[in-house]
Amino acid sequence: MQYTYVRSDLVYRISLLNEFFGFIFFTNHNSAINKNAIEQFADSGKGSQKDINFLRVLPQSFMGMFEHNSFRDVLQDMSKELEKLPVLSLTVPTVFSSEHTDAIGKWVRNNISQDIILAISVDKAVSVGCLFVWKNTLHDFSLEHYLDLHEKELYTRLIHSDTVGIHA
Repeated sequence: MQYTYVRSDLVYRISLLNEFFGFIFFTNHNSAINKNAIEQFADSGKGSQKDINFLRVLPQSFMGMFEHNSFRDVLQDMSKELEKLPVLSLTVPTVFSSEHTDAIGKWVRNNISQDIILAISVDKAVSVGCLFVWKNTLHDFSLEHYLDLHEKELYTRLIHSDTVGIHA
């Protein structure tokens, strides 16, 4: 959780951990969980560079929770705990870079809740702004919503600005 802010990333990383520990415990090499094991996993072509970097930053205390006979149970418990986390659903007009997603995730955890997880979806119809759902309430910060709310006021301003421009 400390390194991941988006639900889909957490699900993916749990599956990555399953693949990594399966590699460690069920292939022919030293089954010690250490930096060397991560490098062997990387050399086998099992993960992307981003995946390998994620594994490298995990503390040894976290890695030590996983043992040959119980690692799948631990991962299953992690998946169950993930389902219990409060979710902030965020709809945006375009895919964000991981740096932007991390910045949003850090802001949300600092300002809303430490245990929150983001569920991000992309909807090009949002065009500008975003929508988010928190505690079953939709908050619409899209341009379309703003224009709908202020349609009469904007229309009035446009009419008056055209009139001024015509007489000038």
